Amino acid sequence: MTPVHMPGLSVTASGVTVSAPGDREPGERETLLADVSFRIEPGEFVCVLGPSGAGKSTLMRAILGERRLAAGRLLVGGHDVFAKADVLRGAIGYVPQQDVNPPALPVDRALLYASEVRLPAGTSIVERRAAIDRVVAEVDLGRVRHHPIATLSGGEMKRASLAAEMLASPGLLLIDEATSSLDPATEARIMRLLAERAHAGTTVVAVTHHLDNVDRADKLLILGHGEVVWFGTLADARRYFGVHRLTDIYVAIEDRPPGFWSARWKEHRAVGPPPPEAREGGPRAAAPSAERVASLAAVSIPGFPRQVATFFRREVETVIRDRVGMAMSLLLPLALAVAVLAGFADIRFRNPLTLTRLLDPGEKEVLADVWGEVREAISTDSVSEQNASVSGQLRVFLDSQPKLLAHLREPSTDRLVRDALADTLPLAPDREIIDPGGTFKWLSLMSICMVILGFVTGFREIVKERPMLDLERRHGLWFAAYVVAKIAALAVVLAVQVAIFRSTVELGFLIREAFGGEGPVEIYRRSAVLSATFNWMAAVACAAIGLIVSACVRSTDKGVLAVPLLITPQILLGATILPIRGGVLAVLAKVFSPLYWAHRGCRSEGDGVPAFWQNLGTYDPAAWIPLTALAVQIAAATLVTILALRWQERAILGRNRPVR
Repeated sequence: MTPVHMPGLSVTASGVTVSAPGDREPGERETLLADVSFRIEPGEFVCVLGPSGAGKSTLMRAILGERRLAAGRLLVGGHDVFAKADVLRGAIGYVPQQDVNPPALPVDRALLYASEVRLPAGTSIVERRAAIDRVVAEVDLGRVRHHPIATLSGGEMKRASLAAEMLASPGLLLIDEATSSLDPATEARIMRLLAERAHAGTTVVAVTHHLDNVDRADKLLILGHGEVVWFGTLADARRYFGVHRLTDIYVAIEDRPPGFWSARWKEHRAVGPPPPEAREGGPRAAAPSAERVASLAAVSIPGFPRQVATFFRREVETVIRDRVGMAMSLLLPLALAVAVLAGFADIRFRNPLTLTRLLDPGEKEVLADVWGEVREAISTDSVSEQNASVSGQLRVFLDSQPKLLAHLREPSTDRLVRDALADTLPLAPDREIIDPGGTFKWLSLMSICMVILGFVTGFREIVKERPMLDLERRHGLWFAAYVVAKIAALAVVLAVQVAIFRSTVELGFLIREAFGGEGPVEIYRRSAVLSATFNWMAAVACAAIGLIVSACVRSTDKGVLAVPLLITPQILLGATILPIRGGVLAVLAKVFSPLYWAHRGCRSEGDGVPAFWQNLGTYDPAAWIPLTALAVQIAAATLVTILALRWQERAILGRNRPVR
């Protein structure tokens, strides 16, 4: 299916009014655009100007169908931008101020992935390549076609963003302050390129703060205080405002109270001559009565599997091509592994530990008799007060051992004996085992490291791509496809990181044991492969939880602040520090803590483990239980991320398009 070059589309605004909640009082509405009316003919190049806060970006978002109108109507090609969102998909290209291509990818690869989203579902690879060749030539990027976008100049980056939007040959191209950060020469080249696109038939509407090159536009749409104060040619604008420089128009708008220039504009339109396009024989004669409706077929967007595959491949390739990011991704688990090995360098994993039991009746009888004699022996201040009895002989011995005498006189000693005789304290030696303390501490730290790695990996993944996500959403991206692809790619990255981390630690202990040292005890832990699987799934689950935060914040800085708030509850509920043996804590841990399930999966609390090391209480040690629980947590976090993005689109961004 070869993409057809779409003819230019008209833009008609009739009494458009947009309001938003105010900041002063509850229920108050602030008017952002008021009674805005104009008509942009197909193939015109129009620059939107005005002081800061005049409503320029609000107007652009309204044309995109992302601002609900309090009043009026907006038509693109004769189609209502709100009622016909699916029909207009692919017909409107949008270049925001921020560049939206993955910086690590070469221009050609970034455009290839963009073509898989922007072009109709039936477009073949040959047709996509042809579209890429066309736009690369149109924006003059042939010289840097195979260069990473991060290495391009500002103007080349902007042209790459423009090329991505031109893949589908849109009939309307919207530019929202895309040249604001460029130097004058580069900005001039971009404006010349936009003028050429308009002359080729595409309708171009550009918001700009640069005034040096607006003479390339066919018309200027000037806004002030959310109202239209001028719509016409540059020369007529200077005469209308009585100025020689465009900057003086801004001064004139700000010097007058709101409503002055808009009222004057309405009077001018009412009594002035008709615009050139409405005159007899004009080059772009307007429709005499009704809006001309462009014939547009709804674009068949790629399905869910295709979108998942596209974004997964792009994500993985972006990670691989990002050399700095790749180096950090590989060095971080290696550094964590070295830190774990260094921290446990002096830990002895096989120290003996004597377990105790309750006294049997005979032992209790002997202890009661002996303790009675001892109590009598230590009850006096000196040996002279004792006679030649057994207690007196004991006292003679204890006077030669002052430290032992002091310990026997401690109240705690008497309490221990009483508890042992009452069968409330196991005091008799039972058997000797290997102390599980070192192994359990090591397992806890291993799981905590992987959980932290997961959160650090996931919390910034969506917020850093927010402009790209918003743009691709306009082209029919499914949130579900984006999130699933993102988590699948993160799972691959985390699998490599966990493999590096676990392999380094395990190798370190093998080397240590080869030189006579000790490693973690096998009877207290699962196999290395199974433990690595639990660690990996917990890291993926935490990365998925991090995606929820990344979907809810609008800047990376806010996401950074949320990371400690995510990690702390995990450690508290992970049964690594606090025992989780039942009750409300156990419910919270099982529902919200991937660390709990990772720790439960890696750890083995077999028979003979002392009660003070049994942090998990009574539980089924089957491996499938933590594996299933972690899979459910990953799926739940994925669903919550999708719902968060959908809620933002409806409630915060106010977009009026079918939500998937």
